[in-house]
Amino acid sequence: MKVKNLLNNLDKIAPFFLQESFDNSGIQFADLDAPVTKILLSLDLTQKILDEAIEKKANLIIAHHPLLFSPLKQITKQKNPLLYQVITGQINLVAMHTNYDLAESGLNDYVANLLGIKKISPLQDSSEKIFKFAVYAPVKHADKVSRAIFDAGAGKIGNYTETSFNIAGQGTFKPMEGTNPFIGKIGEKETVQEIKIETVVAERDLESVVQAMKDTHPYEEPAFDVYELKTKPSYGIGIFGEIDKEVEISKFSLEVKNKLQAYYIRLIKSNNRKIKRVALCTGAGGSLLEQVSRKKVDLYLTGDITYHDALRAKELGLNVLDIEHFDTEKFFVEAFYNQLIKLGIPKDILVKSKKMESPYQLL
Repeated sequence: MKVKNLLNNLDKIAPFFLQESFDNSGIQFADLDAPVTKILLSLDLTQKILDEAIEKKANLIIAHHPLLFSPLKQITKQKNPLLYQVITGQINLVAMHTNYDLAESGLNDYVANLLGIKKISPLQDSSEKIFKFAVYAPVKHADKVSRAIFDAGAGKIGNYTETSFNIAGQGTFKPMEGTNPFIGKIGEKETVQEIKIETVVAERDLESVVQAMKDTHPYEEPAFDVYELKTKPSYGIGIFGEIDKEVEISKFSLEVKNKLQAYYIRLIKSNNRKIKRVALCTGAGGSLLEQVSRKKVDLYLTGDITYHDALRAKELGLNVLDIEHFDTEKFFVEAFYNQLIKLGIPKDILVKSKKMESPYQLL
């Protein structure tokens, strides 16, 4: 497997176009034609983690946080020591940041499952478009065409796959000079019993689905329709959900601390409501306070809450549990490891970093 092949798989897990405008997910440095020998998974890239990659003979690092956020005009060993070592050591570096935060079954979903939060909706919808896709195939070939488009990613609605609606009808056409018809004769109108296969396709899969249909369809010029839907995807930034039963805020907060194995938590308490409806945004979620308050949640779990964010939460009557950024996102390694295994990446080339640590120290 080459680096470019791995990137195609990563794009299936969390399409890079989903990332926020401020972000720089994707390739940080790479030789696309280089064979992947070993992959190190980590939250960040630090000197300790780079040394770990070298020790483990990993020639590719997948980190959650990008090393590069802004364009650089020059790279020097003195000002950019980590990047300099990555480049001179020919270590491929890829970031899966906000695209993975936004993706279905991404980091927020993983942490929500750890905490027993049943997802209802994202806090902020993804910008990915959803399309209706319909194709007309002769009856005897309909199953084969259906299988091809489903395998390419069509038909996914929530936790359901291979969803479609099929309608039988008659298709007509007249092959003209220069054609090579599968059915019928040139210059004669033909009527064929066909099945209309109608399903949904996410933007990330549309091109693959159309190509899979064309590769499988018996017709020289298959008829198909694609049109954008107003439907919103079930994934996006953060999670709004519920826990099984109401619980006191202090008790639930301590349960969160224990389940996340966090060193500390800070509670911004605006009321004494029991906790049932919960919002979650891993990492830094202070910018979502307004959206969260409109959801009328009992508690918002996130990190990097500033003093002024805390005051604003009080004004909004919102309870917030401030968890250190590291403790909400350190699960990236385990979550992403599991998804790479599902994609068929061999376990023996995957390494989970053991050198990750928070930059903070409590005294």
